[in-house]
Amino acid sequence: MLGRTRRTSRLDVSLALAFTGIAYLVWALAAGTARNLIQDMIQVTRSMGAEVPSITRGVKIFFVDTGVVIDLVGLAWLVVSLLLVVFAGRQKFSISWAWVSAICQSFVAAWGAVLVAWAAFLPFGPKVDAAVAPESTTLEKVSGLSLPVVLAVAVVVWTSLLLWLLFERSRFFNRGPTVRDSLRTNV
Repeated sequence: MLGRTRRTSRLDVSLALAFTGIAYLVWALAAGTARNLIQDMIQVTRSMGAEVPSITRGVKIFFVDTGVVIDLVGLAWLVVSLLLVVFAGRQKFSISWAWVSAICQSFVAAWGAVLVAWAAFLPFGPKVDAAVAPESTTLEKVSGLSLPVVLAVAVVVWTSLLLWLLFERSRFFNRGPTVRDSLRTNV
């Protein structure tokens, strides 16, 4: 519960840290899939000679043209969730806040994916025989490159925080385990 105050264990911190990484992965997969789906459906609709519905064009502007913003929001959300994990490990906040943040990030990503799927299949029609060269804008090209870059940055941030927590733990215990010991299993 959010109002409960109890000592946050290392297990609580490690589980929250793992789920925060998984929540960001859900965000990144939903964003990347949304971009590809909308671009493919617009290409198919144009090649059929049909008009792209205004809702699909609006979703394209939000998810494809400004996809860099979505990538950066996901990265910022990851950093906030990781900070909540760190502060919970230092007994400043309840660990539940980190869990709530990660769960909300997953829910927002899922709702975005549902919106994109709905908008992408509005112009659903028969199969197209001939492929038409896609007309890509500059924002679409930048948006296509931003997800792999931001995903790599997120993995580096998440791994750095994990290693930092392990170093801090080994430094805290004077005769305790080293970082190498922390990475080993208890078998």
